Amino acid sequence: MAFIIAGLLASFVAWVINRHVFSNVGQKGVVFFGPTVEEILKTGLAVIFNTSIILTHVIFGLIEAVVDYKNTKKSIGAVVSFISHVFLGIITYSLFILSGSIYVALLIAVIVHISWNKFVMSIVAAK
Repeated sequence: MAFIIAGLLASFVAWVINRHVFSNVGQKGVVFFGPTVEEILKTGLAVIFNTSIILTHVIFGLIEAVVDYKNTKKSIGAVVSFISHVFLGIITYSLFILSGSIYVALLIAVIVHISWNKFVMSIVAAK
């Protein structure tokens, strides 16, 4: 149950911060700063609440998918958003287990998330 609270809290705080960043810095801020904030929030709150890193990412991804669908009415974008956050949760948890360091896991998850956002934005920009 704690993973639900952690995921919801991470979603809300990320939404507030990302809105502020987007309005002040623009899309580049969301592409680069957003993933850092989101990964720290998802994983950090899972650790603080002593709950599942993966399931916290699942809840976050579900919330983001609902918001994406509400804003764009595109179900494929919502599904991709959900799957990407689940995948990031699996990466983070796996790297934490393999390395024994939450910091190493977070750093790599942030790099993967930034790379993913850059890739997605390059597709969107090309359309």
